[in-house]
Amino acid sequence: MITRRNLIWIIPLCLFILFPLWRIPVAKFLTPRGGYDPSLAMRKLDAHNFNMENVHITQSEFGKTTLEIVAVRAYTGSHENEFDMENVDAIVTGTSGEQTFITARKGILNKEAGILTLIDEVVVMNPKEQVELYTDLLIYDDTSHIARSPGKTQIIGEKIEVRGKNLVFNTLTKTYKIDGRVRCQLSNFSSPDASPL
Repeated sequence: MITRRNLIWIIPLCLFILFPLWRIPVAKFLTPRGGYDPSLAMRKLDAHNFNMENVHITQSEFGKTTLEIVAVRAYTGSHENEFDMENVDAIVTGTSGEQTFITARKGILNKEAGILTLIDEVVVMNPKEQVELYTDLLIYDDTSHIARSPGKTQIIGEKIEVRGKNLVFNTLTKTYKIDGRVRCQLSNFSSPDASPL
């Protein structure tokens, strides 16, 4: 005698036994229409190109803004992960909240590597340290927090002016390293007392 309880296992058993009969029509029904062209999988998709004006880019780390970039114009760079920018104003915020202001005529942002390259009339101002930096090429790595300037560089402080080449500045330790022919001018400098002991 067939009861409801027996139907629970009889129906799946019948479907399994009759599988060869219903497999072909169901498979035909579920087959995608239109066929498949293998050459579509091999084609190269067009690159994503853009050209924008009045661009504002913000980069955050652990919920805090570390880098803000405002550019008059931004467009696709020569590499996939790069943005080329014109008339750049950037604000780099340190771990303790101090801000450094940067301006340049051109800029390249590699979003994957976190590298900002600034070109032509680069000016860096740090109001807290009362220091200004002038150069024509500055490369800032946001992951290592190190700025490099491989060309002529001028640093002007409250009582000091330094000119040189190959500047390396660590924004975490606040240390400068300048190579090449370095010229330093100090103002209001008094020599140490040279009296004998």
